[in-house]
Parts: sequence; C-alpha cells; structure tokens
Amino acid sequence: MFSHITVGTNDLPCAIEFYGKVLGALGIVLKAHRHQPERAIFAHPDSDVVFCVYEPIDGAPASVGNGSLIAFEARTRHQVDCFHARAVQLGGVDEGAPGLRLNYSPTYYGAYVRDLDGNKLCCVCHLEE
Repeated sequence: MFSHITVGTNDLPCAIEFYGKVLGALGIVLKAHRHQPERAIFAHPDSDVVFCVYEPIDGAPASVGNGSLIAFEARTRHQVDCFHARAVQLGGVDEGAPGLRLNYSPTYYGAYVRDLDGNKLCCVCHLEE
C-alpha cells in the first residue's frame, strides 16, 4: 500500500544514529544515505517500502504534525520492548511504555516514543505470545 513514509529532521547525523539503532531492533537497516536533498533511507532488506528521514527541502526547520503517528510492526513483543528501550536510551521521549492496549484489540502490544525531533512513533505487535 505504501511506497514510503518520510519525517523531517534538524540533525540528520543524529537521526541516522537514532533510527539505525532503534529500527535495528526490528531488522530494519539503513539502505542509503543520499545527498541533494540530504536524506537517509531505511527498510527491511527484502522490502521496497522505505522509511525516509530528510532535512526539509525548503530549508525551514523540521516540525511535527499534531495527531501524526508512524507505527512500525514488530514480529514479537520482545522487539517492541527493544524498540522502546533503545529509543529512550538514545534520547527519545517515552510516550507510553510497552504493554497491551486492550482498547485497540486483545492482542495489541505496543509502545510509543518521540524521536529526537519530536515525531511520534509507535511499535506494535499484533500476535499473541
């Protein structure tokens, strides 16, 4: 369904380190670091769907959208735990510790953080364990 999802950053080197380690918990890797515009592209090694981190093309500071959320799917609840722990350890802000969210479904196990630029991220596993 998606080709790519993009978030802005005001410090691409720090964003590359943050996302490299946080998404690494899900098996997502840095596929490319490109210039003009300056950007990093992350994906599962076997996927064409990518997550991009850009310095804004218009030169204005990156900002977050109210109500915006990007959710990454985990294969296990342990991956959700690792995603959250790495994000907080690397300077991300806790927005909801790992746990069941029964208001969504009986098997929705998720965690929420904000990245270094304030973008809200979720990691969710929909499988029972």
